[in-house]
Amino acid sequence: MKQSPSLGGMEQSPFFGMRSVEMVQRVRKTDLVRNMRQVIQSVQRGQTALIESHGQPEVAIVDIIDYRLSRGVLHYHAQLPDIDSTAGLSNEAVEVLTDEQARYNLVVAHYLADSISLARAAELLSLTWLDLRTRCLRLDIPLRVAPADRAEAEADVAVAKLWKPAPKT
Repeated sequence: MKQSPSLGGMEQSPFFGMRSVEMVQRVRKTDLVRNMRQVIQSVQRGQTALIESHGQPEVAIVDIIDYRLSRGVLHYHAQLPDIDSTAGLSNEAVEVLTDEQARYNLVVAHYLADSISLARAAELLSLTWLDLRTRCLRLDIPLRVAPADRAEAEADVAVAKLWKPAPKT
């Protein structure tokens, strides 16, 4: 891959997964300090930054939401919770949690256990449905492409009705 002149020798290379395209930005340690702002901005746009020394990756920098989602998936699979797939997840159950990672763990667990839809998970995490879907695709978190039943479809419609179109300028 060609080096990007605007990123001071940092290289961007695509890695193709089964369901997503992930952009990985390779940054030499020596370039990191000079280009920290650009590296952080690209990470916040969904890229992973691999910090390298002598061509070998030493550290990966990921967006905080991607980090929390990944940790939530790992937590779910490490300690499979007993979740009733028909129970759903209330706002109150999420709001009482003061630790941000605990919120993500709870919501991701309910989503993976088919207790809530992607739209409901997005709502509980204060994300848009599209943002959460994009992140799930990027992180290879399984997506359910349709509501499981009528009640879930109605819940998705209710969430969609809350979206307000951006004002036209």
